[in-house]
Amino acid sequence: MSTRMIAVKELVPGMAIGEPVLSVSGKVLLGKDVIIAPRTISLLTMWNVSHVFVSSETTSSPESNAPGQTSERKDGLTENFTDFFKEYDSLITTAVNSFDFIRNTKQIPIQELKETSFSIYSTVLSTGPAIMDYLLVSDYNLADKVTRHSVMVAFISTIIGHKLKLPDDKIHVLCLAGLLHDIGKLVVSKETDSEPKAHVINGAKLLQHVPSLPQEVLLSVLQHHELMDGSGVPMGSANDKIHLFARIIAVADLFHQHAYSGEDANPLPVLEYMSKQLFDKLDQGICQPFIRYIRDCLINSPVLLSDGRTGQIIFFNTDHLDKPVVKTHSGTIIDLATTKTIFIKRLVNPEYWANVN
Repeated sequence: MSTRMIAVKELVPGMAIGEPVLSVSGKVLLGKDVIIAPRTISLLTMWNVSHVFVSSETTSSPESNAPGQTSERKDGLTENFTDFFKEYDSLITTAVNSFDFIRNTKQIPIQELKETSFSIYSTVLSTGPAIMDYLLVSDYNLADKVTRHSVMVAFISTIIGHKLKLPDDKIHVLCLAGLLHDIGKLVVSKETDSEPKAHVINGAKLLQHVPSLPQEVLLSVLQHHELMDGSGVPMGSANDKIHLFARIIAVADLFHQHAYSGEDANPLPVLEYMSKQLFDKLDQGICQPFIRYIRDCLINSPVLLSDGRTGQIIFFNTDHLDKPVVKTHSGTIIDLATTKTIFIKRLVNPEYWANVN
């Protein structure tokens, strides 16, 4: 099969790599016949690759794999959904290895962590608006609590940064800061494990002498438990004295901690809590758009009710974000704000929903 050289900026999803892409040192970055996806283009850009060889014939038409389009599998799940979970599993595995290394050596494998954070960033870009739908049911028991939480906070922080229209280079750094925000928990003693101040200070100590670490990351780790009213730790900083990235991570951190506090994923109570109880604690320029975004993502999401019925969220009551209107699988409409006996127990994995439809 013949090949032709093309600029990376002109690549289209669905094209196939015609010859292996090599780094300056000769390392194979991408093998022959790899199908180009949006994430592939992001990685090539990160690697400073300007041109590649592609096959003159593509294995699939670009139109059929255009960003934002998905192909439906026979079991009702989209290919994008299953591809995301493969990527998520791989990221978790890589993060586990890096975090275990930190626990054992108290050294920071910064290059590996930067690569993991970039993979998270590029996954957010390539998956598009559907990514939060996937994340809301993706908190599987694949790793220890610190690793799962750190990866999820990196994902959520990246989504927030993207929604705030931060520059790409800033979002890269924000994602790394999100991944490292709880790094101090890997080395704190059992006695101080539950104290936010302890892991914040230990995290900053671990990172302060890491070469090529952006200053914003260190500030984010140090300040992510500070609150807008000055009641946080470790310094009691307030308002714009708290770095933007730390304010973003504070929202992502709190959301994930509460949305996955038990075995089941249920983000609705924390949305209500964030909107009503934390108005003076979190940056509302970050918090309110995030709440609206999650609320919009949850429309049509499958849920399990406390009485055992399954349904889908069809409308949110503004005054009661934790009590939306649900349409059951049998077609019954239930306004949860008007009943005290029925509530949402958890979100339902789309795979389960596909099987009952």
